[in-house]
Amino acid sequence: MFKEDKCNRKKILKPYMEKLSVDDLQENIAIIKINKSYRNGMSPLELYDITRGCWKRNLKSIQDTEIVLAVVSGEVKEVYAVTSWMEAYKLNRKTILYDAEVEKGRIGFSGKLASDDIRSKYIGKSVADLYKRGEANPVKVFLNNI
Repeated sequence: MFKEDKCNRKKILKPYMEKLSVDDLQENIAIIKINKSYRNGMSPLELYDITRGCWKRNLKSIQDTEIVLAVVSGEVKEVYAVTSWMEAYKLNRKTILYDAEVEKGRIGFSGKLASDDIRSKYIGKSVADLYKRGEANPVKVFLNNI
C-alpha cells in the first residue's frame, strides 16, 4: 500500500498498523515527533535522549503530561513515563553533548520506560491521523484527566 506525499515521493504504509484516535489516548500524553534525529539501530538510551529534549515549549503547557510517545513518521517507537518536566539545561543527557545555545529557552523531561501495559497500547501504532496536514510543531499535548 502506498501513499503519495507532497513531494511526490511514495511512502510505504504498513497495512497492519493500527491507527490511534484521540479516544484511544486514555492518559495525559505528549506526542513527540523525532523524525529528524531518529536512525535505525539506535540504542535505547540514544532513543530516550533524543525524545526527552530539548523542545521549544512552555513548561506550564506540558507539565501535566504523564506519558510521552516517541514517534517517527507517524509510528510510535517507544513510550516513556514522565517523572518531571524541566528546563533543558538540567537534562544531563548521556548521549548528546550539552549546547547552551541550542538548549536556551527549551524544555525536556526525565522519566523511564512506561509499564508494559501502557507500552503495548501504543508501540507500533500510528498517530498520524492525530495531526493536521502541515502541522509543524514536533510536540503535541493531549490532556484527558485534567
